[in-house]
Amino acid sequence: MIKKQKRKKMKREKKKEFRKPTVEEEMEIARMIEEKQEEEEDLMEIRMVEKMVPRRFHKYLKMFKKKSEKMLTRKT
Repeated sequence: MIKKQKRKKMKREKKKEFRKPTVEEEMEIARMIEEKQEEEEDLMEIRMVEKMVPRRFHKYLKMFKKKSEKMLTRKT
């Protein structure tokens, strides 16, 4: 009896067909993958910077995360 139930269950699982994702779903998946890759790149960059900068200066790293678009003028 148990073997018959297992066979039926296996047949049902085999019959399940997966549908193809729609274009919108594919675009969403691609966007999510791209975001994940960008996050990983950012983490790698942060780790590299942390390795280069001495540990005692790590508390100041947040100030330098934003890249400046122009050079500041010198005040004398």
